[in-house]
Amino acid sequence: MVRWRRNSEETAAPWEGAGLVARPEHIPVRRRTVPGVVLSAGEVRASMHARDLRDFGRGRVDVVESIGDGPLAFLSHVRAAAPSSLAAEQVRDLPADAVVLLVADPGTPPVVVLTGAVRDGFLEWTQQLTG
Repeated sequence: MVRWRRNSEETAAPWEGAGLVARPEHIPVRRRTVPGVVLSAGEVRASMHARDLRDFGRGRVDVVESIGDGPLAFLSHVRAAAPSSLAAEQVRDLPADAVVLLVADPGTPPVVVLTGAVRDGFLEWTQQLTG
């Protein structure tokens, strides 16, 4: 089993599917670095806390917000979009069990949509993250 180790140079292997690449990295936040994951899809790069992604994969949270530099982005379960939110319009026609990467730009479609086995593989991969 591949694990992120807080005091080690060893990192989990990157994950890739449906146009998304998830790469564990130390993310600079304020004056320190934290265990994180950089999600890349096309021109979008969003950094997220590894622990938040692990909680997302476990179903403890439905939305994870990006950290650090880069565009404000959200990894979300489609079912979590409140009917009155901007995200509701972005995910209106998607399956309720899909996972999406959204940027905070009204009218922009999801950057990535994960469904089925690809979604399940990503959520399983998040469980390998520690930190």
